Amino acid sequence: MQAAVTRPRPRRAPISARNARLLLRISAVAVTAMAAWSFLLAPLLGHFTGHFEDFSVYVAAARDMAAGRSPYTSFNGNVSVVMAGFDYPPFAAVLVRPLALLSDSGAVALWLWLSFACTVAGAVVVARTALPASWPRTDIALLAALAFAPATYNYWHGQMNPVIFLLLALAFRAWVQDRELSCGVLLGLAAGIKLSPIVLVVLLLRRRWWRGAAAMALTAVASVAVAVPLIGAAGVRSFFDAVLPALSRDTGWIYNQSLGGLISRATDHSVLRIGATSSPLHLAVLAAGVAVLALAAWRVRAGRRDGAERGVEFGLGVVAMLLCASIAWYPHFTHLLIPIAAAAGLAARRGWRPERRLVRALAACLVVFGLLVPLALDNLDMRTLSSIAGTPAWWPFLQLFSLPALAAVALFAAMHAALGRERRPTVPARA
Repeated sequence: MQAAVTRPRPRRAPISARNARLLLRISAVAVTAMAAWSFLLAPLLGHFTGHFEDFSVYVAAARDMAAGRSPYTSFNGNVSVVMAGFDYPPFAAVLVRPLALLSDSGAVALWLWLSFACTVAGAVVVARTALPASWPRTDIALLAALAFAPATYNYWHGQMNPVIFLLLALAFRAWVQDRELSCGVLLGLAAGIKLSPIVLVVLLLRRRWWRGAAAMALTAVASVAVAVPLIGAAGVRSFFDAVLPALSRDTGWIYNQSLGGLISRATDHSVLRIGATSSPLHLAVLAAGVAVLALAAWRVRAGRRDGAERGVEFGLGVVAMLLCASIAWYPHFTHLLIPIAAAAGLAARRGWRPERRLVRALAACLVVFGLLVPLALDNLDMRTLSSIAGTPAWWPFLQLFSLPALAAVALFAAMHAALGRERRPTVPARA
């Protein structure tokens, strides 16, 4: 008799696609419920436990304007490496002015609701623009908006980043959908509230969107003009004469994850206290910023292009915007959700194996920004830093805080390389 041949059983996936979707849905519902209690209901009941130190600056500026003073009255660029007082462009002062009409508790509740709505809406726009339609995009967007640590940092501390994130998300959709004027206006509005998005004009110029670049410039100028009747010409001058030079200063404070912060920490410059201006250091930071912007613009193509590749173009610009800024605090990396989604969409379209490098860079960013950094921040205080400063362990210890910036650089490099492997249509040979 012939022995029976036993065939190996096919390996089953540890979790089926259906169960994965169910788990994702349960996670999204649970996170949304917890966030709704913490950021929507708790403030109304007086149980909100956030620090909200950044938001207190906005309220103080609003009350200064209500009293006829400049929103920059309390600004002090020399108090520490992180500065003090309202340091946003004049148009941002227009946006926060209505806070003076509310009580402190009412202003906190309104700002939390606004931050919550902007982040969730922006995440949904990004997910539905960048990710495949077959994916559970809404669930992914909710988890991104309510569980990604840089985004949730804004809720606890009252930062203005959610507003900028929504404008960038809408500009991202306009970029992918070839809506030139909309993209320019949205980027101009974002630059009117926070200066860093102004560098994204290089994407418009590289794509030969002349009308979009003009719309962006006109919108940014109009945002300043709108602020003049409210804060006066003297208030506008204060921003450009006092605030802007302080914002352009090189600082190596551990929260600063721009290239300037990385280089400043490598030279131990302005980490715990303001250091003397260093021309070689400043030139190195400027050169690095120009280089990363030039590399991002180099990958942009005029004319027709695949939507997923268009998304990565814009994502490259966003990473470059964060890296080339003089200051990019940890919560500013909420905007990293845009390049992460764009890169994931491109990898899904081309295949995970061909884009292994891109997938690894994505995973590294999620781990570093979503897990390692919040764990480090929760267990860090000034006493720890001061006790290590001046010891032989200080410099290597300090470089550990550049890990988020290095993860962002790795993502930038992987996205740049992925766009360099663009699949061009083959042209049939002539007979």
